[in-house]
Amino acid sequence: MKKIIIPDALRSRVLLLTIGLGLTSLLLFTFFLVDIFRARVIDIDYTMKILKEKHQKENNNFGISKVVFQKGFNDKGPDLRCITWSSKLLYSGWNNDKKDRDFFIDYYVPSGKKAIICATPALAASLSAHPKKRFLYEVSKTELDDGLYVRVVVGVSEVRETCKLVTGSVDCANSILGRQAIVKYEP
Repeated sequence: MKKIIIPDALRSRVLLLTIGLGLTSLLLFTFFLVDIFRARVIDIDYTMKILKEKHQKENNNFGISKVVFQKGFNDKGPDLRCITWSSKLLYSGWNNDKKDRDFFIDYYVPSGKKAIICATPALAASLSAHPKKRFLYEVSKTELDDGLYVRVVVGVSEVRETCKLVTGSVDCANSILGRQAIVKYEP
């Protein structure tokens, strides 16, 4: 049987290429899919106060009141709670607004729990690079208990058109977009 001899120079190049691809993959995974940055602290007491006032003002027993928060991205930074706290995803998708279709992610926060919104480095960098871009999220009460629904709006309508051009489907990046902002609550 004949032995195949691989030159040392080729062996070291293959090893360097493998290590380089592995590190690149790890960096891309961390940048787009790991939520380690605190994007916003949700002030539950203040939100509940506004929801109660809005409910009394509207005198609306059947409709669901919601509060829309549209603030800058100034509450940023790495936060250990983004890794250790719990999360409950309800739904994600594209809104039906004809003018500007934005991607949204819906989460549930149980009653009496503190909550924060965590973002990936990609979303944090995008919001930091465009200081006039607002960070939008909506909060409404659930009907069954005193928990909250939190909808985070990720304004990336241009991704929808790019996906449609490249793959023919507008939903090609939904799994990545759904991981950009995550609502976490204390366990």
